[in-house]
Amino acid sequence: MTETGFPDCRLYIGSGDGIRVAHLGEETLTIEQTGIEGQNVRDIAVHPDDPNDVFVGCGLRGWGLHHSTDGGRSFDTLGFEDRWVWGVTRHPTDPRTLYVGTEPPMLYVSTDNGETFDSIDTIEEVDSRDQWTFFHEPFYAGHIHGIDIHPERPQRIVAGVEHGALLISEDKGQTWRERLVGQDLHRVRSHPADPSQLFAATGAGLYHSEDGGKSWYSVESLRGRYLHSIVFDSTRPQRLYVYADRDGEPLYRSDDGGATWSQIGEGLPAARPADNLRLHPTDADTIFYAGDRSERMSQLFVSTDAGGSWHEIGEPVEKVWRVALAPRK
Repeated sequence: MTETGFPDCRLYIGSGDGIRVAHLGEETLTIEQTGIEGQNVRDIAVHPDDPNDVFVGCGLRGWGLHHSTDGGRSFDTLGFEDRWVWGVTRHPTDPRTLYVGTEPPMLYVSTDNGETFDSIDTIEEVDSRDQWTFFHEPFYAGHIHGIDIHPERPQRIVAGVEHGALLISEDKGQTWRERLVGQDLHRVRSHPADPSQLFAATGAGLYHSEDGGKSWYSVESLRGRYLHSIVFDSTRPQRLYVYADRDGEPLYRSDDGGATWSQIGEGLPAARPADNLRLHPTDADTIFYAGDRSERMSQLFVSTDAGGSWHEIGEPVEKVWRVALAPRK
């Protein structure tokens, strides 16, 4: 694979050793900043109108929530030093409102861009709460991530528990209902043009709901795949992509709203349980993906034709777990 030209943007690369901020230019990737070294990045949330304003959640081999307002040149730690931060999501209609999911499992909300946080304690009242678990010490407690809020239903919060259940609240977390109890939930996404349609990436494949999460069915063609990323093309809402942890065939695309799926990126390496698939912020046919070259090193790949062909870009970097893109302003 060789490098090819593509529109420039900013790339936040979350690794096992902190964050790297890169400029993706016409044919090159240039690392411009590094930060919060020694932390294992689990999620990244960039302000939709300010690519310099970014929150980074760390956990599993690291701690805390970190905030930069200067594009990653410096970070402030906002607490959570005693827990792992697995999920960080900005509200789509009010980006100063931030939801943070943690292990031990709890959901927090900030309405002042991270200056203060309140816990949503009703999480403790969910029926399956005592059954949630994760394999890693010291908590073995399960964690909340994959948080989704649709702009047309701002009162609704949907999130996944790894491992435990899919959680849905229609009243900003005052009450909850649970679905897919016992499943290994990774990412949950609502259809950008139809909030009644929800998709959940799990350790057992892709699940789809057409009634706002009341009922779910397993997508047959992806059943049994260990899925993580779910990415919608905002310019063509019927097109979406998923990542599966499977060497040689890790990426799939649907052009009919999830009814049928085709493999893209044949021969690409897998990325283990990572969320490394993203679309360019201004050119939806340009896709970025980070796959593993080894246990400790990842390689960035780019496609400029919606996954038809792929090219390496830049040199290998420390193992990548999360990726976020933003316009370069």
